[in-house]
Amino acid sequence: MTDGIKLLGLFGHPVHHSLSPAMHNKEFIALNLPYYYQAFDVAPANLKEAVAGIRALGIRGVNVTIPHKVEVMQYLDDVDEHAELIGAVNTIVNETGT
Repeated sequence: MTDGIKLLGLFGHPVHHSLSPAMHNKEFIALNLPYYYQAFDVAPANLKEAVAGIRALGIRGVNVTIPHKVEVMQYLDDVDEHAELIGAVNTIVNETGT
């Protein structure tokens, strides 16, 4: 990534069909925002490592889609009370590694 650009993403399996990267990146450019959105096809067996990769790579945050919305909760440092209530996570925000 270019210095100053923050990486955002989507974790799911499969994600090759997702329109999210094209839609988000088009708007980031139009609004002159310093973000780049990337889809990551994360096999269920690799979810724990992918979440650790958020920290390791300094990814600012990811949206979570099928099949990871429930399983991902066990790998997070903190889960919002609303996510706990519904039993699923839609978004992970990386605040300085947490």
